[in-house]
Amino acid sequence: MLQSTISNDEQLRARLELASRLGAIASDARDHVELFRVLYDETARVMDATVFLFALYDDVSQTVHVVRQIDRGEEHDGGSFPLGKGFTSEVIRKGTPRMVHWSSEAPPIRLLYGTESGELVSPRSGVVVPILSGERVIGVLSAQSYRPKAYEDEDLFSLCAIAAQAGATIKRLSATAQMAVEHERHALELEAVLAGMNEALVIVDARGAIVRLNHAARELLCVDGASLVMGQPLELQSLEQWPDTAREIATALLPVIDAIRSGTSVDHTDIEIASGERRVFGLGASILRSPSAELEGGVIVFRDITAQRDLERLREDIFAMAWHDMHTPITVIRGHAELLQRRMASGERDRGAFKSAASLIVKHADRLAELLTALFDIRCLEAGVLSISLWPMDLSVLVREVADGMRPTARHELKVSAEETVIGEWDERRIQQVVTNLMSNAMKYSPEHSTVTVSVTSDETTTTVRVSDEGIGLDGNELAQLFGRGYRAQSARTVRGAGLGLYLSNGLIAAHGGRMWAESAGHGHGSTFCFSIPLRLERGSERALTGSA
Repeated sequence: MLQSTISNDEQLRARLELASRLGAIASDARDHVELFRVLYDETARVMDATVFLFALYDDVSQTVHVVRQIDRGEEHDGGSFPLGKGFTSEVIRKGTPRMVHWSSEAPPIRLLYGTESGELVSPRSGVVVPILSGERVIGVLSAQSYRPKAYEDEDLFSLCAIAAQAGATIKRLSATAQMAVEHERHALELEAVLAGMNEALVIVDARGAIVRLNHAARELLCVDGASLVMGQPLELQSLEQWPDTAREIATALLPVIDAIRSGTSVDHTDIEIASGERRVFGLGASILRSPSAELEGGVIVFRDITAQRDLERLREDIFAMAWHDMHTPITVIRGHAELLQRRMASGERDRGAFKSAASLIVKHADRLAELLTALFDIRCLEAGVLSISLWPMDLSVLVREVADGMRPTARHELKVSAEETVIGEWDERRIQQVVTNLMSNAMKYSPEHSTVTVSVTSDETTTTVRVSDEGIGLDGNELAQLFGRGYRAQSARTVRGAGLGLYLSNGLIAAHGGRMWAESAGHGHGSTFCFSIPLRLERGSERALTGSA
């Protein structure tokens, strides 16, 4: 009895030592395959594990997934099989271990699950134990031998102890895998959000090093693997090799990054980029802190607000231009109205004086109405709400009518060279507005008694109008900027004007699907302003105009 007690105590101690050692080793397993090898090594230390199998059980599909299996020292891939009527399935169903002696209890079985080729393997004895998580079976361990009656109760107990440790590790691995899936899902969601952002986003750590950029920021900064070392602080000397615009933007980010490093957020600031095309960016930054309030970095968001600032500048320009250009006609109208009022009050009956004053009032009232209409059209053009109405018309007739209407007051010789008829679908009022503007400009910027020539030509799909003068002329730099809002050539600034006519005309022609350009041999050699438009657009009675035209 004493010997039996000592033997039982030793077995218990051995199993506890096994469990302790296995727990420490299994806790380092990074996946199920590593766990399989740990389980095999420990099982082979305490019993015959000539054949060893580790499988996981999915109770939803009632499928057994063999992780790996070993036969006579050779490791094999796993397979899958549905829960059936064999000993392994019985152990999984009942959740209780089983020791099997096939030589006396059952016919030989196929041991390796769907991986081997050739003859069947016939073990003679084995132990099969469930791996439990609480009361739920999550897997199975099986050790088998080619020797009959190779296992005793102690072997069954030992494999149960190993299975208990395996259960804890499988639970940890499942939790880790679930966390990894969740992290991956959150990362993918974040990537999708960042990729879909129009705003450029930069994430920096507490040192001011860039750790993440979305696609918009990469494009804006023109960065790639060679030009930006992720995780390195963004410093002025590291920007020397960057493209001009990217370097200017990155330089503007430096004080914002410094603010983040000091734990300060930046509500909003504007930066204007002068290199290349003018662009304005609105920029803001928020700091990131850990749950313990320790500074971890910050998020910088900046977006292109050039169009917004341009609209604001347009409002200011329109107001300034309106005040400047309206002042003269308003003054003239008021002055002559007061003069008429005094003459009528004094009883004066000079019909010629009355007629002259009234003509000036009408003339400047018309000028005021034209100016207001142009300012309104430009505002609508910028807002994208100005529309054109297409209707069949004869462009040759329109050009002749505009020229005939200008001749009585013109101090220039107006010549029209046009085909007999040029029929197309256009907005007649808008095209007349463009032709009138070009002819008025030609007379305004050329000497009196010089010639202004208007030509109209067409082919099967397009018509072209050219307005040529013998005036001040333009150089190459001026030609490139002519159609910008409010632009006036240096040589033209002595002549009254707001610089909005060509801008509006260009937008109107673009809305007709055409283009406008200017030609000149240089200062003093005159200029030719041209536009071409298709004879027909796609069908539609109206088409919206936009400021990008």
